Amino acid sequence: MDEKIENGLVVPNNNQLQTGIFGGEQKVKKATSIDLSNEHDTDMLLNAMQDVDFKINDCIGQEIICIGAYLQEFNVDSFNEETGEQIARKKHTLMLFDENGKSYVTGSNACYMSFADIVSVKGMPTRENPLKLIPIKVDAKEKGHSYLKLKLGR
Repeated sequence: MDEKIENGLVVPNNNQLQTGIFGGEQKVKKATSIDLSNEHDTDMLLNAMQDVDFKINDCIGQEIICIGAYLQEFNVDSFNEETGEQIARKKHTLMLFDENGKSYVTGSNACYMSFADIVSVKGMPTRENPLKLIPIKVDAKEKGHSYLKLKLGR
């Protein structure tokens, strides 16, 4: 499979979605492991962009047999109210697809990064190379706060 590494993710070259300016000045990077030459899978992706089936946060501990992924990265500017300083940071969207065509989404940066760690070793999920993923909560150092991440199932 023809792949490249981008931002720590293994991205199949034939499935690279457009990167560019959308809605003004904001640059958005998009990638998918969905086979865009397959009309059924393309429709599955487009429909999930409008109406996702599950939030990954609601699926803690449940194994997802992931056959595809859609990823977005975009810059968000915020302001420190005390100093007036502009702060630029990256936000992410991660959408997973299971073997039944169900979609799962999160905006968690920690989950996106844990997915990036998995695919940097295992490769992006496809129908031929599915990944068994389990959403988990990991406690942060601050009491009462946790992060959403993914781990490999068995």
